[in-house]
Amino acid sequence: MKIIPIIERLERNSVKLKGKNEFRKEVLKGDIVCVIYYDLDKEQIKFRQFGGVCVKLRSKGLNTKIGIRTSIRRLSVEQEFFLYSNTCIDVGVIRKKNPLNGRVV
Repeated sequence: MKIIPIIERLERNSVKLKGKNEFRKEVLKGDIVCVIYYDLDKEQIKFRQFGGVCVKLRSKGLNTKIGIRTSIRRLSVEQEFFLYSNTCIDVGVIRKKNPLNGRVV
């Protein structure tokens, strides 16, 4: 018995989450996005928010990954998030890039 068809069937059922699935379809590189996630520190749960420009978007079922870059003063910071991870709570598009001239609308 091959394992790949079983994994694909499980991924199809899990990817049906509305908010994240719609986000994956509408986001493009160059859009300004915001990710809310939680971080486990010892015995505390801390909610964090990271926003910036989408520079990477890899769509591979449950392994869908988004890369966000922001600059703080003169330092550039880039983070990657797995879209269907349990720690990733919510994602949203703040501003869309204009497809005609490449500027943020």
